[in-house]
Amino acid sequence: MAAILSHLLPGGEAGLAAFGGGLTRPDRLDSGMWDLHSADLLGVPGVWRTDPGLRLLAPGNAEDARHVPALADATGLDRVERMVVTIDYSPFPLALVFHPGRALPLLGFGVKYEIAGPIRASALSGGEWIMGGAFIDAMGGGCSAPAVTHARPDWQDGFGEMRARLWPETGRLRVGIRHPMDTGLADGVPAHHLTDLTLTDAAGAEIARLEIHEPLEENPVLTFLLPPDLARGPVGITARDTSGFRFSGRVAA
Repeated sequence: MAAILSHLLPGGEAGLAAFGGGLTRPDRLDSGMWDLHSADLLGVPGVWRTDPGLRLLAPGNAEDARHVPALADATGLDRVERMVVTIDYSPFPLALVFHPGRALPLLGFGVKYEIAGPIRASALSGGEWIMGGAFIDAMGGGCSAPAVTHARPDWQDGFGEMRARLWPETGRLRVGIRHPMDTGLADGVPAHHLTDLTLTDAAGAEIARLEIHEPLEENPVLTFLLPPDLARGPVGITARDTSGFRFSGRVAA
């Protein structure tokens, strides 16, 4: 098992809480929803374990329930096929499904939090599910509040704008997209959110793919970690949303 690589990112693990060490059953996060979610969203009821090779890093307290940063790091595991991020007490328990492909199994992201409770990252590795998580204390309301961007009369002018940067020395790729990420729970505001994002190499071949659901934060910013051969770029970025809009960009080192 290789060492996890969270330390390569700015700030390391300072100020973050994590659960993901040692083999254990039952659930140390003590949630009444996990058995249901593990069965419905992972498809293997009751079959999972924890491992120090997977960590879910997040703040212990959410200062803003509309923007709660997290980092799922499974770089200490072998052959990660996909990672599933779930939020136990959310009206939308499935947040993200990450297919790392040729990227490293590490993903930085932000989510909306409706109520305090655990957030989890589950990785399918070697035919078994491994789970790491953290408990976040939040006042809540992040999923049911309207997007802040709607208060601006010119918000559509920047809609879909994409910004990205690639650091070849560490392999870090940071991608941001201007999007309201409406959940459909705010009065008078229909659901409108991103559904997927794909990274491609210079030849157009897929590097990694991300399935996106309602809890992803407004104007999401995502962090990926690429191996040295891909970190030199260029990297293509394409995304879609529920209204059929498509967004694309390209970033070089």
